[in-house]
Amino acid sequence: MLMRQQAAVAASSLPSLMMPCPICAGRMIYHGRRPVSAEMEDTVYACRRCGAELVRTSMRARTNPGVEAA
Repeated sequence: MLMRQQAAVAASSLPSLMMPCPICAGRMIYHGRRPVSAEMEDTVYACRRCGAELVRTSMRARTNPGVEAA
């Protein structure tokens, strides 16, 4: 006899590359970027449903990787 357990939280119907909101599981959308320092920046996502924000801090992409600063 095979017994199956129900998931505690329903699976998201969002595409795998989309982030669900940590508060309401709604869809997070890109809201903008803001510099933190010369090397780092924050990417901000906001929930369409509840307005919660998620901030992802990452290293900034170099514009000219072959050129060093003087």
